[in-house]
Amino acid sequence: MTLRWVRLKSALADLAKSALSLYWDLLKTMVPVMIVVQIGVTFGLIDQLAQVFEPLMSLVGLPASTGLVWATGILVNNYGAAAALMGILPTTELTVAQLTVLLSMVLIAHALPLEQAISRKAGISFVFSSTLRFGGALVYGAILNAIYTWGEWLQHPATIAWLPQDGGQLPTWDTWALNSAVSLFWLFWIILALVTLLKVFEILKITDLLARLLSPLLGMMGISPAATSITMVGTLLGLSFGGGLIIKEARAGNLSPRDIVLSLSFMALCHSLIEDPLFMMALGGDVTGVLIGRFVFAVVVMVALSRMILALPDAPFRRLLYRGA
Repeated sequence: MTLRWVRLKSALADLAKSALSLYWDLLKTMVPVMIVVQIGVTFGLIDQLAQVFEPLMSLVGLPASTGLVWATGILVNNYGAAAALMGILPTTELTVAQLTVLLSMVLIAHALPLEQAISRKAGISFVFSSTLRFGGALVYGAILNAIYTWGEWLQHPATIAWLPQDGGQLPTWDTWALNSAVSLFWLFWIILALVTLLKVFEILKITDLLARLLSPLLGMMGISPAATSITMVGTLLGLSFGGGLIIKEARAGNLSPRDIVLSLSFMALCHSLIEDPLFMMALGGDVTGVLIGRFVFAVVVMVALSRMILALPDAPFRRLLYRGA
């Protein structure tokens, strides 16, 4: 019993340490973004920026102010987008469908400066992969919005239970500071729950099971067995993990150029399939958009795209898509 208790205490301590480490990284990203957004809201800068984003966001049925959330996600990461979302929610009404569309777009196109630099080191064209993610997010957002509108699904107002409600009024700075502290307090417990769930997945080998179940789909996309395991790492755990492994294998000459492009293209549209959707669902996104629909969309796009990539002659392939690791 004593040994079991020691092991349990050690496991709980490891979980808490992992959660605190991730939470600290999150705070370093979110707090500056939250402050900048609040300044923008207070001085009316968000309304001016919204006019810039309005034509783009209207394509996916979203209010213009949500463009700030997506732009922040593109330049920073998912957590930066979450901070921007928390900043505009008091003055922006969204349905669950709209919130799901927005968060799904963030999942496809986020942290482009960092993640696309990783992809570029692996050999894929920066312009091609960035266009794929940006364009893929817009196309998927438009499709998802059309489906939700056609079926009149998820059209009720979005509410995030753990976020303080301001009744649509612009909060004062002291109210904003209090609400932000409360939100970040609850966010820690969400992060702890996510870290714990991922650890359970690891112990129960659920991640390995998902990899085996999904690997046959990679053959449909033209990805060879040599790149299957690496692609699944990126798909389930994140582009940084998968991209890093591809850089290593590419430099060792263990992957063909077309495998590299196909693998990274799929990861561009659909990566971190476990952690990121769970985080977006905690922010109010619906599973049909942030997980199920996004995965189906990525598979359909890649099946079609792989046919073109595999049929492309070597010279234009290397000029347009592959620059070498």
